[in-house]
Amino acid sequence: MSTHQIYYYRDFMEKDFPFKVDFRIETNLNQQAHAHEHVQICYVMRGTCVHYTDNQTYMMTKGDMLAIPPYVPHYFEPYKEEKVELVQIDFMPLIIDETETGSESSLSNQYFPKIQISSQTQDVVEGLISSMRRENEQKQSGYHYLIKADLIRLLVTIFREATKEGPSTRLKDSTGRRLFHEAVSYIDVHYAENLQLEDVAQRAAMSPTYFSYMFKVLKGLPFVQYVNDVRIRKAIDLLRMTEMSVLDICFETGFNNASHFNRMFKKVTGMTPLKYRQQSEAHS
Repeated sequence: MSTHQIYYYRDFMEKDFPFKVDFRIETNLNQQAHAHEHVQICYVMRGTCVHYTDNQTYMMTKGDMLAIPPYVPHYFEPYKEEKVELVQIDFMPLIIDETETGSESSLSNQYFPKIQISSQTQDVVEGLISSMRRENEQKQSGYHYLIKADLIRLLVTIFREATKEGPSTRLKDSTGRRLFHEAVSYIDVHYAENLQLEDVAQRAAMSPTYFSYMFKVLKGLPFVQYVNDVRIRKAIDLLRMTEMSVLDICFETGFNNASHFNRMFKKVTGMTPLKYRQQSEAHS
């Protein structure tokens, strides 16, 4: 990232109150290396993306947060075909009266490419974000005072979370997330096999209960539904691109039961596999 664009706050923030909150999804992440004249705090509301900075790569998932001070280059990319909702809070430190927040105010100029906000604190963080977004959109009398109060509270909350995390905790978290996504990739490749939650959880080095919980949080749906969805997508490809029989496709995609295959296929597509093939042929 030796060459990168620099964004100046006057180009997209109010001069008198340089603050902005923005929501990004996988289709409009800023994938070009860039830096800001201002501070940027990012928080993953849901899903997964990748953050690059200082020649390091960080997998970002629900509950992860980062702080980028002025002139530090970075950028984001989607992770495979995963969806993501990323909150970006941009502000100039001058909107915070440093004398009111004590030593914690130095966090506005601190740098951390990723911390994990604890599940107990995520509701607090998301509530503060919603409040700042609402005030910034409505701009009622005195709105900047309320945003300032929420921002200071957010900074102090982040400061406390960051000081709770030791290096070993961050390393463990990073390794755990990598193993989790490797386990998901295993499903995508071995969908035709007899995939059991316990076996896949073992690949992620997690207990089945915790893996099931994390799967629902990070992927947005239960383990069994995800496996079935992968199999249905593969079945659709085979129905459209091959002349294999419906029964052969059923076994090829790991269902091993024709009635269950038909039921799951119709639940996803609204029609039976045979009807789907006939409709595809009619439109080809």
